[in-house]
Amino acid sequence: MKKLTILFISLVLATTLASCGKNKDAGQKTAANVQAKVLATVNDVPLTEYDLKLIQKRIPTGMGVHQGAEQNVLETLVRDELIYQKGLELGLDKNPAYGLKLAEIEAQLRAFKRQEMSALYMRDLNSKAEVTDAELQAYFDKNAQKMQTRFHVMEIFYRGNEAQIVKALQDLKSGVSFEKVAARQFPSNLPATMKAPWDLGEMYWNQIPEAWKSTLERLQPGQISDIIKGPKERYWVIKLVKKTVDPKITIATEKQKLMEVLRQQKSQELYDKMLSEIKVKAKIVFPK
Repeated sequence: MKKLTILFISLVLATTLASCGKNKDAGQKTAANVQAKVLATVNDVPLTEYDLKLIQKRIPTGMGVHQGAEQNVLETLVRDELIYQKGLELGLDKNPAYGLKLAEIEAQLRAFKRQEMSALYMRDLNSKAEVTDAELQAYFDKNAQKMQTRFHVMEIFYRGNEAQIVKALQDLKSGVSFEKVAARQFPSNLPATMKAPWDLGEMYWNQIPEAWKSTLERLQPGQISDIIKGPKERYWVIKLVKKTVDPKITIATEKQKLMEVLRQQKSQELYDKMLSEIKVKAKIVFPK
């Protein structure tokens, strides 16, 4: 049984390393390697606990690696690192199929780095985007009427299908009821007790999509909008059922929500400013 387990691990390792390869610079260390526990070195190239864990994750459930088998995995890693280094000496990394697979994996790694660094950068900007009480008060004073208004809204929504939203608007203009047109988006056998999914109920200031705001503020109760285009191929037609003013909405009740809105605005301003500055300094070339 032990021999079978070792044989299986060897096959998994051979397949994994043959498919993926490593960076051509065998001696290059990443930040993760520097911090990870080094289990062995092969011609000064470290094999770390992360290398071991990566292989263990690929072993199917039910064939877990016990403590004694870890050494076998490590010895297999050493073997494959030796073969990898010898392959580089022989120039086998010039193989086109190997180069294509390696280029694809390196592109995935670069994409991961960009995505993670972007998220880290946005969190850093958020930490620097401080909002004062004076700014909160000034914003509320300027927008108190909008923030105290609640909008009862119905929607017809399609994503990635402009033809359907155009047809919906045409039917509305020809006299078909909003409810009948909106119901087409949903199964016909909805429970009778279920609230109509196109009826969004009363929406507060911080719940209204950015794409709706200018249109919704102009609508009167009972009116229907034209087609509203939003990001990512989103299309709406909305109906304002009614709007009410709630004087109980004050800066005290909205402080936390308002704080987050203003912080996001400041973060976006910092981001836009940074992006403009680094674009000016950067050398960006698109080959013809």
